[in-house]
Amino acid sequence: MFSMQGRWQAAIAISLLSIGALVLPPLSYLASGVIALCTLRMGPKEGITAVVATLVMFTLLAGLLLDKAAISGLFLISSWLPMLGVSLVLGYTRSLAVSFLAAGGVGIVLVLGSYLIVSDPALWWQQMLAPFMEELVKQPEWQLDQDQMQDMMLSLSKMMTGLVAAGLSMNLMLGLLIGRAWQAKLYNPGGFASEFQQLRLGKSAAIVMVALMVVTALPSGDTLNILRECLPVGLVVFALQGLSVVHSIVNQQQKQSFWLVAIYVLLIVILPQMLVILAMIGVLEQWFNFRRLSTESGE
Repeated sequence: MFSMQGRWQAAIAISLLSIGALVLPPLSYLASGVIALCTLRMGPKEGITAVVATLVMFTLLAGLLLDKAAISGLFLISSWLPMLGVSLVLGYTRSLAVSFLAAGGVGIVLVLGSYLIVSDPALWWQQMLAPFMEELVKQPEWQLDQDQMQDMMLSLSKMMTGLVAAGLSMNLMLGLLIGRAWQAKLYNPGGFASEFQQLRLGKSAAIVMVALMVVTALPSGDTLNILRECLPVGLVVFALQGLSVVHSIVNQQQKQSFWLVAIYVLLIVILPQMLVILAMIGVLEQWFNFRRLSTESGE
């Protein structure tokens, strides 16, 4: 694999994928996967060196190609450093579950930090979204009037911090999974599937998740906004736990891959609903152990 030939090769791969992510955002998952692979396989020192080399390489490329060298700092803070951090957690603990919880923790820290730095994050998002919304209203095919648009912007602004934090945590977890899968393919064929299917986040994390769901469902005005913003982070973490359960059951029951394809298609078509369903499966798994029940039913 090209990125495993040295730190500069890894830096080139990460930089090119990150630049490509400006046009095609999912490429950021692959860039994160390269960071995870380098850190997991070659150790903390090489992982850190690869990120530093990436910063140099990306700054040069962004400056030459886009005339925006400064965006390297944004990538460093929002993607590369957090990815390096959770990769180190996985490397030291050898636990995918602990690493996922660390990725969720990064998202929670982002939410809390936003409320510490910005007095009213919802108002800040309204200001950020206003120009975009004004352009939408001008489109002839747009159906909502000004009042409806205002209501939508107000609702969206109250969720944006949590959605961005959830996106960051998702990027970190998918990066870990991609890096781990590449590592297994190169050095331990078949090892990744078993590790992912055995993922268990634990009852303590599930209790926190249930508490978040209950508290944020209460009609308590704006006083619990910060907890509501944390909920999307928990949903994406436990959605991957639920996906692990689905993969494990399909494998145990020797079902056709059609079932997995259907799940992923539904994730694309109705993402919010599927995230909630998978998250609920992930939470309930901590008590009901669906994977064990599936094994017993197949005997």
